[in-house]
Amino acid sequence: MELKEICWDKSVKEAVWKKGQIKPDYSPNVLRWDNRGRMMMWSKYGRTDSRFGWTIEANDPLEEGGLENLDNLHPVCTCTSDDT
Repeated sequence: MELKEICWDKSVKEAVWKKGQIKPDYSPNVLRWDNRGRMMMWSKYGRTDSRFGWTIEANDPLEEGGLENLDNLHPVCTCTSDDT
């Protein structure tokens, strides 16, 4: 589930971004990879019209009692499976 309804502050976005995987030949400030190996670009946060867009998701969905804390959040590419 995408958490578009929540406006995360910059410190939360940065902390969640740092959970993304880094690759040696790429700047971790610009590019990271989600847990499914899909590339994300920092500047494309919240963009669903970009193959490098990303958002913040909860491991345990908030609407099912999951907490809004960093341990429960991770970065996810917003691209569809057709974009990969």
